[in-house]
Amino acid sequence: MRFYCVVKFRVLKTIMDELINAFAGSQVTHRPNSTAAEHPHFALYKAKSKTCNQEARRKKFLEAQKCKRYDYANHVRGLALDEWGNKGEEKIEIDDEEIKDDDVDMSVQEYICKPSRSYKNQLMLSEWLVEVPDDLAEMWYLVLCPVGKRCLVVASKGYTRVYSKSGYLVTSFQSYLPGGNKRLSGSPLHVYTVVDCIYNEVDRIYYILDIMSWNSHPCVDTEVEFRFYWFITKTTETPGLQEVSRHNVYKFLPLPHFKCDTESIKNAIFSELPFPSKLDGLLFYHKKSHYIMGSTPLVGWLKAYMLPELLNIDIPAKLSAEKPASYVSMKQHIPEEVFEEHKKRKENEERTMQCD
Repeated sequence: MRFYCVVKFRVLKTIMDELINAFAGSQVTHRPNSTAAEHPHFALYKAKSKTCNQEARRKKFLEAQKCKRYDYANHVRGLALDEWGNKGEEKIEIDDEEIKDDDVDMSVQEYICKPSRSYKNQLMLSEWLVEVPDDLAEMWYLVLCPVGKRCLVVASKGYTRVYSKSGYLVTSFQSYLPGGNKRLSGSPLHVYTVVDCIYNEVDRIYYILDIMSWNSHPCVDTEVEFRFYWFITKTTETPGLQEVSRHNVYKFLPLPHFKCDTESIKNAIFSELPFPSKLDGLLFYHKKSHYIMGSTPLVGWLKAYMLPELLNIDIPAKLSAEKPASYVSMKQHIPEEVFEEHKKRKENEERTMQCD
């Protein structure tokens, strides 16, 4: 009887070990390169399903935003003034007859979805930067991000409300964002502003990362180049917005952006940070990207200590010291055949493009 119990225990232990190993190497989410998980270059590379590479997905997102059929300007207005009910998410309807390029598979509806009619999932979220874009220096911007909580700030009807990524109301206060202060004389109730921010609790500062609308002028269908210029200009022109006062409870400061050539990235990393708090990471924005609500490969995310390996850019010693103890170089984490497979895939794509 004792022998039987020992054998049974060993069999069960073997089965449990196999299950643990299987779960450790499988993908839990259908979102490729999600920043909620570790960087794919440092994972086990045992995903059961294949996904198209990041560069191909970037091209599909750029094409999809041209063909989308949704009134985002009216959506942002409803978001600010809360003029619609809380309904479920729907997919964007695309007129297949208007799509000229047969090579672009616009039937894949996962690329751009119609946003939810609630405050949930309204922010444009990044992916881990897995593949370095060929046009990184010409078509991308770099933004240094402070440690903080990502949030949606809605100024309308005389109040400034802050919502978490999951749509919960965090706080409400008065600010000098257009539409966000009921004490301003002559402020019309239909004025609204919606901005994408990072809030740092230590500094008590809202850092403006991107913009959806300013003073009732929607910007979601405009490109990153314009949006960055617009919110930096407008925050600078708005009196009192960057100072704490009775009618502006928190500072609102714009985060600067930098070019993405090697020298500019290096200068940004080695220069004094544009904020007093610690650096959390780096966001890379494609200049032609519209404000896409949800995850997109047109915005890439990296930790500073990943720059030497992925972009071959040196970093200051203080940033290198923040590298986790468990972090090991890519070559030690990724089998050689993975690199070979990636190289072959890129060569096949190039040959296909030449044939077209």
